[in-house]
Amino acid sequence: MNPLAVVPLLGYTLVAVLWPAQIDGHRRGRSLLLGEAAFVLAAVIAGQLLTSLAVPSRVGYRWGEIGLYVTGYLYVCFRGMIVVRAVLDLPALHMRRDEDRTAGAIDIARGRTIGSLERAIALTLVLLGQYGALGLIVAAKSVARFKALEDREFAEYFLIGTLASLLLALVGGLGLHALLR
Repeated sequence: MNPLAVVPLLGYTLVAVLWPAQIDGHRRGRSLLLGEAAFVLAAVIAGQLLTSLAVPSRVGYRWGEIGLYVTGYLYVCFRGMIVVRAVLDLPALHMRRDEDRTAGAIDIARGRTIGSLERAIALTLVLLGQYGALGLIVAAKSVARFKALEDREFAEYFLIGTLASLLLALVGGLGLHALLR
């Protein structure tokens, strides 16, 4: 892959991960998701337009692939926290409960870490073509939260968050495959 194609997407990913408040502003839920899709699409299109500026060597193409993988993992693992939270904030779902909004900093940090690890593992499985193994992530999380899943509201919240996280990793992995072809 031409390394110039990666530059806009990597740039957006770094800015969105390091300074999310500047990118997101006060947008939540649907407007954040639509804006995110527009930014990512614009970055991919800009990258494709930049590829005509230079023809890299074989080593350059390899660096482009490495850059795309780095960008994919950064986006899915770190920016993914914001995207999954936006899904849970969708008005039609009303999944973010008051307890979740007032959770302590330690609980929030643990949840973010688990979500990042979940998306990293899922992205790796998708990139390796091991789609069936994605079910292991859901199974492992379900075992860890077995007692809490008796509460229907929590179970729905948990399932939507997990599926949104897995969908992001799946779309990210398939997008990486498409860009590498």
